[in-house]
Amino acid sequence: MTETVRRLETETWTAELWPKAAYDVQATCDQAVIGFAFGTQSGMDAIGTGTTRPFLRRPNTLSWVPAGCPVFSCSDEGGEYLVLRGMPSAMIGHQDAGQRPLNGIADPDAVAAACSLRHMLVCGKQAITSEPDILAAVLLHHFSDEKTISPWITASRLIAIDRFIDRHISERLEITRLAEELGLSVGFLVRAFRQSLGVTPHRYLMDRRLAHARMLLRARHPVAEVAAECGFSDQAHLTRLMKRSLGVTPAFYARTAASTKA
Repeated sequence: MTETVRRLETETWTAELWPKAAYDVQATCDQAVIGFAFGTQSGMDAIGTGTTRPFLRRPNTLSWVPAGCPVFSCSDEGGEYLVLRGMPSAMIGHQDAGQRPLNGIADPDAVAAACSLRHMLVCGKQAITSEPDILAAVLLHHFSDEKTISPWITASRLIAIDRFIDRHISERLEITRLAEELGLSVGFLVRAFRQSLGVTPHRYLMDRRLAHARMLLRARHPVAEVAAECGFSDQAHLTRLMKRSLGVTPAFYARTAASTKA
């Protein structure tokens, strides 16, 4: 079972939550687009150029595509993705905002704003509040900061991390064990995750567990079975974390996913 796109439209903003699914997009939008990847994505793209190349987008990363910028992107699997339209480049307050795209921005404020918008879309709320202002401030900071730091979590390392987590998704997986697997200290691992993905390793692990849980709930697995399969201590643990992350219970999510199936 797959989900359809969840959509929220106000007088100023249009927000969409795209589910993990294959896609093939080629367009030149008349409005700027802010994107946020909740999960890892890979495929081929050409953003503002005529050169198509492979990409691997890290989770919890922000992107900006100005109005009039040609976009091509395709993926065999895709990933959960938030789209926000309606922001004029002048709102960011940097002269380059109307001229060039940005990709791969890892920032805790962007993560918080994107999760807040996802919460509204999943819950069916009809208002967008301070999230665009927060995202504009994040984009201004990154347009203004000319320094670039190569993240420790490269594409190959992220693939290895995801595979390790997925192999042990049903187990009690401590961050110390992940650090040992990577040959790192816990302190270094925490700093690397914050710099590269904008979240702590624990938050990343929980998000990955929740993503797997949502997939099983869409397939109509019982909630208790989903909790055990995804490594939560019990059904109540899964319920608490899903309510904190999405604002809904697993049972409510399963019902709404069934009602919005493609």
